[in-house]
Amino acid sequence: MSTGLISVPLTLRYLGPERYGLWMVLISLIAVMGFADLGIGNGLMNAISEAYGKDDRPLAREYLTSALFLMLGIAGFLALAGIVGYPFVPWLHLFNVKSNAVAAEGARAFVVLYGWFVLNIPLGVIPRVQSGLQQGYWAQAIGALGNVASLLTLLLVISLHGSLAWLVFASTFGVILATFLNGWLLFREHPWLLPEYQAYRGRSAKRIFKLGMMFFVLQCAIALGYTSDNIVITQVIGVAAVAAYAVPQKLFSFINMIVSMGITPLWPAYGEAIARGDVAWVRKVFLGSLCITLGISIPICTALALAGPWILRIAVGKVLHTPMSLLVVLAVWGVVSAVSTPLGMLLNGAGVLRVQTVIAIVASLSNLALSIALTRRFGVIGVCLGSIITQVVIAIPLYSWAIMKLLRRLGTGKAIGELAC
Repeated sequence: MSTGLISVPLTLRYLGPERYGLWMVLISLIAVMGFADLGIGNGLMNAISEAYGKDDRPLAREYLTSALFLMLGIAGFLALAGIVGYPFVPWLHLFNVKSNAVAAEGARAFVVLYGWFVLNIPLGVIPRVQSGLQQGYWAQAIGALGNVASLLTLLLVISLHGSLAWLVFASTFGVILATFLNGWLLFREHPWLLPEYQAYRGRSAKRIFKLGMMFFVLQCAIALGYTSDNIVITQVIGVAAVAAYAVPQKLFSFINMIVSMGITPLWPAYGEAIARGDVAWVRKVFLGSLCITLGISIPICTALALAGPWILRIAVGKVLHTPMSLLVVLAVWGVVSAVSTPLGMLLNGAGVLRVQTVIAIVASLSNLALSIALTRRFGVIGVCLGSIITQVVIAIPLYSWAIMKLLRRLGTGKAIGELAC
């Protein structure tokens, strides 16, 4: 979190609003493509947590090996598609800029970011397995060190007056380094998990792929509506307006990051508890996580809305003007999005994906349409208003209904496979 706060003013002052907005658009494009692993990583985490709940080591190794083979195939396909498709991308239109030089710089930076993205797909099995074993704290702790390494590299690039492509490399360098270190720690502690060709099983690959495809559709729906804000602003207003929204939004995004630190590890824990039949624990922890989320997000979001002008003035000076109305709307969105996290974690852990997917598709399409319309009417504040309205009116009520139904079925002793239906 600290490295993120430090890097924003550094990069904004170095790049200027237009090129910084370009960087935010690049990150948004990669976020939209974040589901390119076809949800296999999330499917692997669910499968590992279930195998761990059954104390079945050979099955856990089967799942890991099978998932790795699938992810290597996806990464190879994406690498080939990137090489073939790169010359045909209309970069000037995509970034909505007038300068060919700026578009070319953005294109070079995208190549670096895309290369990191493709490499990260097979490496993604490592943090997923750590989370499935409920050792996600290693991924977080080593990831923090990786962020520090990225910040130091970023400072070096800025001091050498490097291009946007080098800044992108600096921001991703620590992530890859941390993932390799996490892999070494994981297989040193659990050598029985080391993947090998003989451990591959078609049935395990099929189960993970089936789980993954449900996560894939769910991720596509969420990405469509909730990670496209910067892209909507770029197309409706222009890339120069992205920074005016992305910088204060970055401030409030830390709320969701704090909540996720405590809530996301419950995803595999729910899966293990359901596999062991510990329904009372699931109920107790879910209600507790909901109360804690509200207790954390409401006061912090309120404080950030009030102190936001002062914080942003110190961080970026007079480069950007942020109206109070935007800070208030972002604070409301911070609470709403934080509350959605514990709901999703329980449904994910129980493997209840079909209902989630239908809800997410309806909410995301509504959000995208509303965001475009409200951005045309109110400016950058519109993308956030669209997210709040669809989440409060559609997503949260329907997710709450699905959870009440899930808890009733858990009380009747349904198996995790039946719950997934």
